Amino acid sequence: MTATIELACDESTAAISPIGASLVRFSVGDRPIVVPMNAFDGAVLAPWPNRIDGGRFDFAGDSHQLPITEPERNTALHGLVADVEWSVVERTESTVSLEYALEPTEGYPFEFSLQVDFELAEAELRMRARALNTGSAPAPFGFGFHPWLSGGAGELVDEAQLVIPAAHWYETNERLIPTAVRPFDDGTAVPADHVSDDSACMVCKDFRALRLIGGTVLDDAFGQPRRGDDGWSRARLKGTDLREVIVGMGPGFRTWQTCTGDGLDEDLARRAIAIEPMTCPPNAFAAGEAGVDFDVVAPGDELVVEWSIALTGVDDESEA
Repeated sequence: MTATIELACDESTAAISPIGASLVRFSVGDRPIVVPMNAFDGAVLAPWPNRIDGGRFDFAGDSHQLPITEPERNTALHGLVADVEWSVVERTESTVSLEYALEPTEGYPFEFSLQVDFELAEAELRMRARALNTGSAPAPFGFGFHPWLSGGAGELVDEAQLVIPAAHWYETNERLIPTAVRPFDDGTAVPADHVSDDSACMVCKDFRALRLIGGTVLDDAFGQPRRGDDGWSRARLKGTDLREVIVGMGPGFRTWQTCTGDGLDEDLARRAIAIEPMTCPPNAFAAGEAGVDFDVVAPGDELVVEWSIALTGVDDESEA
């Protein structure tokens, strides 16, 4: 078994696995923030995050067929680097950099040098990811990251409150492939007595303002992220201890993905929520527009993104 890399700074600790350059754990004191869930735990998702329908996409006049890695849904899931071993480039007590050379492979005949940097600070973990095109042709590329966030020690996420700052929601079919983009209505709010068992209930998916997760089942993408003056978008998870986990994603990210893990084993289901920054929506290579819905990286150019996770104390409930 590959040993994890332990980082420490003041009361903050983190564990990074070289397999997938994965953020497996992050805590501040005895407060868990990122926890393992046996499902892409904190992994880097590249060269695409989420799903590609049937594993098929066309690019620059050529058709490509990726291996089907999620056979029950007939999709190519979460890229090519989540289960491979990355190399440690540099390491200190509170930082680590890992790299991986992505060679041409079945369905993805492109080359990249990938690097991910982790920097642990007091109550915050900062990440920077770089994808350098080392091949001879422009290439489609997407980054995603898959941390599982705890709503508090030993509690279900049902008791936590959530903000996902985004203007629209991707409605999906039963295989979790987007079928429509549905803008939220600024004139509506979630009624206190609203009850729905419909996975396509748009009212239930609206977490633009802080509200209880309750029994809402989430495995959903959200687009047009709301950003601050610094260009960053910030999702919030407020636990029963009134402390908030803030997931920030910088310019270059287009999509939030959330998952309450209802399909996991009974002892893990809804024990944490994945809040995933992604540079492109699900199925982008197959259904999106190059350069608009996903990045195209020219030879010798690079895609660089930054994101972060932080724990705050008691805060007001104004929107992020």
